[in-house]
Amino acid sequence: MSATTINPVQLFVQKLELFAERAKEKIAAFAGAFLPQAESDIEIALGDLAEFALDAVLAQAGTVASGREKFGKAVTSVVQTVEKNGKTVLQQTAEMAVQQAYLTAQSIAQANAAD
Repeated sequence: MSATTINPVQLFVQKLELFAERAKEKIAAFAGAFLPQAESDIEIALGDLAEFALDAVLAQAGTVASGREKFGKAVTSVVQTVEKNGKTVLQQTAEMAVQQAYLTAQSIAQANAAD
């Protein structure tokens, strides 16, 4: 009877492949549970952010400040509103939301003027 010897490198590769296969299964299970909830949370957060930004833009619309000042005050308002609700927001995210709110408000105003 001859003893079969397994090459240590082959054994290592086999174990590594088995580990990788198990890790893929765990990652897939985690992603399946995590992604739907994360997507829902992101949608809610973006909806709230859009509302805060539009409110901030509309609050600045009647002021005599320059466009840059209005933008800065609107961004500050968004950040403060988010923080008041016990959350945080990146400055760039608040700026993006305010910019989009300005563009949306401008588009609505132009459409109403054309009617």
